[in-house]
Amino acid sequence: MIKCLLFSIIALFSFTKCKQTTKELDLSKSITNLNLIPEKSGTTPNYWCTWGSQNYAIDSITLANSTFGVGGHSIIAAKLTEKNVFGEKGWAKAFKKVQKDLYIMFDVGWDIPEKENFDDNRWKLGSQIVATDKFPSCSGSSVEKLKKLNELTKAAGWRGAGIWIPAHAYLDNKNNKLLSHTELEKFFTEKAKWANEAGIEYWKVDYGTRGGDLEFRKMLTRIAKENAPKLYVEHARGGGPLNDWDCPWDCPSNHSGEFSKWCDGSTLDNCVKITEFSQILRTYDVTTYLSIPTTLDRVSQILAKVSGKSENKCILNCEDEPYLAATLNCMMGIMRNPAWIKVSGYNYDPLNMNKRSDEVIRAVRWQRIAPAIGAGEATTMLSSSRLTDSWLIKRGDSWTSWLFNKEVKQSAPAIVAKNLALPDVKCDGEPPYIIVSKQPNGAVAMASFIRHNTKKGFYYPLAEVSLEIGDCSMPVAIFGRFKQVKLIANKQIENCKIIAQDLAGDSSYDITKFIQISGQIIVLPGELIEKIGLSAATLNDESEPGMVLKVAD
Repeated sequence: MIKCLLFSIIALFSFTKCKQTTKELDLSKSITNLNLIPEKSGTTPNYWCTWGSQNYAIDSITLANSTFGVGGHSIIAAKLTEKNVFGEKGWAKAFKKVQKDLYIMFDVGWDIPEKENFDDNRWKLGSQIVATDKFPSCSGSSVEKLKKLNELTKAAGWRGAGIWIPAHAYLDNKNNKLLSHTELEKFFTEKAKWANEAGIEYWKVDYGTRGGDLEFRKMLTRIAKENAPKLYVEHARGGGPLNDWDCPWDCPSNHSGEFSKWCDGSTLDNCVKITEFSQILRTYDVTTYLSIPTTLDRVSQILAKVSGKSENKCILNCEDEPYLAATLNCMMGIMRNPAWIKVSGYNYDPLNMNKRSDEVIRAVRWQRIAPAIGAGEATTMLSSSRLTDSWLIKRGDSWTSWLFNKEVKQSAPAIVAKNLALPDVKCDGEPPYIIVSKQPNGAVAMASFIRHNTKKGFYYPLAEVSLEIGDCSMPVAIFGRFKQVKLIANKQIENCKIIAQDLAGDSSYDITKFIQISGQIIVLPGELIEKIGLSAATLNDESEPGMVLKVAD
């Protein structure tokens, strides 16, 4: 008891000293010649998707279609053009530091002529022939057009082109006539061969006539494996944007806000079935205001269901939550872009995602160290306690027009841990969501996340988090904001140096004198995490901190 009290006094004194010193920290005096981030691009099949920019980077008319639900997808598809993507002010100018790690995912519209209306005739989707009226550089045969789209993407500095395809074949269900199994096999075998010859490495299989047909999705995965070995095939359960809440095209809601209770549990079961044959499962669309609890609950429940099933190597794509993906060994389908516009009366981007590119850079660069892994290739633990966020949806906030002027709620586990014990979390009042993981290669990551409440709006509780990391020889990533982080190793580290670096930067710093090291314990004050984690921030970027540290002998 006396020893515990004495340690608490020492820790309090050290933390106070750290706070005072951190504010005066001159990082230039602590710079090292070590760069903790590999230069080689990562293997995780992350992508940046054009869909967000097709909606939010054009004009107020397109924005109205997106956030008021006044039109259909044909309007949005028409905006996917070579000029908008690769022009002088094109969307592909973003994320330069990690473009070589990312595919560009050409979403709905890349193979649809500009003036084509398909909203009442979905069979027009899926030709997989580049629309040359929108991409004039992509001429020639069908394969040559695809190849040129891929080359155009690589020439702009990116990993390559990925393509959106519907969950049906071109002309499938025209005049209410479905294609036969033989016709489907022939169609997609040809398209897989096209992809293989053109160097296309990603199919994003989305909504369509056969979207809920798992046998159809299995067939696509098999055909791709047989005819295009390098081709990733991503599947999804195409449901509503809020877990177990009202949605016109989904099952009746229980209004629990919980993923595991959605459709009385069948939604989660369906997703787990997809992970059993798919290379990638996209956790699907969400709302901006409640993206964190909605996405975190989807990811964590799926991970918990397949926990420890090493044969399950399906990677979860948690879309535009980069710190969640980086921490829980998932992949990203980034939507944000600096080109997104602001229009009075439209609050579709409340967190200014158009000014949060550094988060993407930090998460992608961390995955060069700790790549995504299969959903079952780790054990996942969820805390029994859950946190609930709420939001009163106003006109102009979101495309969920059927919920205007209604309050919705979404919840998720308060703490999620992969290959680690649940950390100890202390916070005055409501805590943030906390997630931690240990990658098979030993790298450790933790993240905290912002909260949202109808009355408060967005707020960021600061927690004290204590985590047993075991072997301290591998890097540790810390994303988000904290009051304090305590890392507990499995050996004495008092005589070691601690090197830290903003994951968006290329310079590391010796922070040993600014932290407390006692036996096997490292204590980092929140101010230091913020200082280091934003030390390489881009001017006017509003991203949350993201840093990596390493124990050096």
